[in-house]
Amino acid sequence: PYYPIPKEENNKLFEKYNKEAKKLSAVKFCGRLADYKYYNMDQVVARALTIFEKGLI
Repeated sequence: PYYPIPKEENNKLFEKYNKEAKKLSAVKFCGRLADYKYYNMDQVVARALTIFEKGLI
């Protein structure tokens, strides 16, 4: 999917994948599927700037 679908089963899958993703220190995940949140365009820009300013990417 191109955006998260809020369902209990999907939330459980996200928690499982997020736990595994944290083991990959050399890989940085970002975006609506990485955060498992729906973002509007203004939120996307704000999030991207925050990530850039913190030097996460």
